[in-house]
Amino acid sequence: MPYIEVKLAKQASRKQERILTEKLGEAITLIPGKTPGGLMINISSDEHIYKGGEFIEYGAYVCVVLKTGPSREDCERLNGAIFKILEEDLKIPAGNIYVSFAFSDNFGVNGRLL
Repeated sequence: MPYIEVKLAKQASRKQERILTEKLGEAITLIPGKTPGGLMINISSDEHIYKGGEFIEYGAYVCVVLKTGPSREDCERLNGAIFKILEEDLKIPAGNIYVSFAFSDNFGVNGRLL
């Protein structure tokens, strides 16, 4: 825990996935107490993403799931880092990126509920 799901409109190479994974691992440390070692990431690419009813070739949707507790400021820092990674490393325009945050009091890890 935490968990980040990334959906990309364009097919990502293994190299791009590795870079994305490494940089998201660094970014998660912006949330106090979170480390790359506890982060699970799911990357899906070549997704059919539409915005305003139109297919977008370069776009992304990111969902960050955290145990309840981080402040809005912590989430804002992580949000900014995610946008920067996607814009700089995958060349996705900011207007075609959506990021959402979900919070859970009940998170199962290693066979137990946290």
